[in-house]
Amino acid sequence: MSPLVVKLFQQQFQKDFSLFLKLRYEELVFGGQIILTFIGRKNEDVFSGEPNHFYGLLAQSLQSLVDEDLLEKEKLDSFYLPNYSPSVGEVVAIVEQSGLFNMNHIKLFETNWDPYNDSESDVVHDSVRSGLNVAKCLRAVMEPLIASHFGETILDTLFKEYAQRVAKHFEKEKITKHAVIVLSMKKEN
Repeated sequence: MSPLVVKLFQQQFQKDFSLFLKLRYEELVFGGQIILTFIGRKNEDVFSGEPNHFYGLLAQSLQSLVDEDLLEKEKLDSFYLPNYSPSVGEVVAIVEQSGLFNMNHIKLFETNWDPYNDSESDVVHDSVRSGLNVAKCLRAVMEPLIASHFGETILDTLFKEYAQRVAKHFEKEKITKHAVIVLSMKKEN
């Protein structure tokens, strides 16, 4: 992704997250608390090149369906799913700039892609099983978006392909975790 596109994604995240905070502020009573959990990035440098393989493998899986003539290239080209993972510093700056909430706690930690793998290590012992687990998890989140754009007929094939790609990724790479930000805040008066 070009530096310009990354910068545009960053600006859009700042705008969207600021609006999100404003809307949650309007919903909460004074002293109300909110806990947010979302995928983030470890490095404060937006250009650090910290990849998000999780969604990159989904893009490769969609492209594979085009290559197999199971999906029209035009449909894939018109599917746009911007994804931006903020750093803790970016989140703190936006919350502080809003002046709407006091931060009780913010923490970044790493969690396994596979929601059933509670191991601390970067070793995946059963890449096929873990690939299936990750695919099921992502499908739970992405299915409505994908089905509304591409139709439901590709779903099983797509997520089978995705599971295989995740399994291959786990066999070759040490990247088996992603950064998660947990933020606890209290509404200001």
